[in-house]
Amino acid sequence: MKTACTADAAAVERLSVAQLHAAYRGGRLSPVEVAKDLLLRLEQAQAAVNAFMPVDSSQTLAMARASEARWRAGTPIGPLDGVPVTIKDLVAVEDWPLLRGSESRVGEPSPTEDAASVARLREAGCVFLGKTTTPDSGSRITTESAVHGVSTNPYDVSRTPGGSSGGAGAALALGVGPLALGTDGAGSIRIPAAWCGVFGLKPSFGRVPSAKFDIDMPFSVIGPMARSVDDAAYMLEAMAKPDPNDAFALAAPFRLNEAMRSDAVGLRVGITMDFGNPTWPVEVEIADAVRRAADVLSNVGADVRPVDVRWPLAPLPTFNVFWEALYAGALALMPQAQRMRMDPALLAIADRGARFSATDFLVALNGRLAMTAAAHALFSGIDVLIGPVMPCTAPLVANNAPPGGTEGNWDWCPFTYLWNMTGQPASSVPMGIDRHGIPIGVQVVGAMAQDETVLRVSRVLESNASARIQPGLFDQLSGVAGGG
Repeated sequence: MKTACTADAAAVERLSVAQLHAAYRGGRLSPVEVAKDLLLRLEQAQAAVNAFMPVDSSQTLAMARASEARWRAGTPIGPLDGVPVTIKDLVAVEDWPLLRGSESRVGEPSPTEDAASVARLREAGCVFLGKTTTPDSGSRITTESAVHGVSTNPYDVSRTPGGSSGGAGAALALGVGPLALGTDGAGSIRIPAAWCGVFGLKPSFGRVPSAKFDIDMPFSVIGPMARSVDDAAYMLEAMAKPDPNDAFALAAPFRLNEAMRSDAVGLRVGITMDFGNPTWPVEVEIADAVRRAADVLSNVGADVRPVDVRWPLAPLPTFNVFWEALYAGALALMPQAQRMRMDPALLAIADRGARFSATDFLVALNGRLAMTAAAHALFSGIDVLIGPVMPCTAPLVANNAPPGGTEGNWDWCPFTYLWNMTGQPASSVPMGIDRHGIPIGVQVVGAMAQDETVLRVSRVLESNASARIQPGLFDQLSGVAGGG
């Protein structure tokens, strides 16, 4: 294999999964040289936006050498063999620190085994580039912590990349690998995907295995983030393998061919500007992006219609019971000394959650079930629902909220946590930029277990030239990182 030099090296940060696979197969690129190029790019991106935590890159190079040997022997594992991926610091990687963005875990021994999702990626031959930043225990809508510092948005470093997978979103935007592993408990994949101009999918609950119990499992899922829908689909296929220890695994298999269809003919598409939860006004440019997405789908043969989404109860109070009580439960299991080293904002969330009674929690559970039933009824008449990911684009890091909003208050983030409550798949698709040059994302929501339909519709939107962010912006971002 030739090394990744000159023309090939200059394009490494742009290559998709399929392009890397073809370059490895043709001997034009080596997994080792690609890994070395992207580790350098990681350092440059880190200096620009602080998206990574320190890890030992020797494991990265060892994985790349093993992939290179398989390619030389003509025995690659599959489409992801040798493909670089980053892992969010809420997910365990064998022999790499797992801080969960928290000072309380500094000095703890590294995990001795991978999380189930990470194990599937390792089995697929992926090369792990590094771990991306997250706020303490994934508890913020932005990405900053005492242990990782503040992560910023590559499009404007005075703004947040979103959270809690903000490091993953910023890294993708700067070309640090084509894939990133994120988690989403209330929007943590979709918010940074929208604000960093990349694609993100919150899969259906149970689609990606989570073999060990996590206190936020009733909402949180692990999913792919990528610079293209196809790349995310390849990643999801690799992860969506059954695990005997996962009590919540979906019985329905993931169908890659269906996810990679290029048509929307006959699909019933609902359009909404508030998802039935109008707690914050939607900016005009975001509403325009949703309308453009609706026009794209209508023009390719989808049946697009406005939908009046109605919930049987106000979603936010019910969500807050779970959000706050689950953090209270997690912190109650910790020694007091460790607890007091956590983010004060997280401690405040947990303290509020500790005031709920068992009756409060059961009433909220009843409300969640009612919301899920209402969503199932809604999706009996449509295949997907499209609308905003967020009512605003990325706010300034100095505020961590839009004008008039307060940090950590979910009233200005009303459109993402709904689908964690119901367990349904939902994506964020880049749909242009606002007047400040900050990306806008449109959300595509599907019926339970219909991840393929969400990806299919997302792919149609992505393939429409007017819906994509212009390539020149990627060049500007490359300049921020110092080039590949």
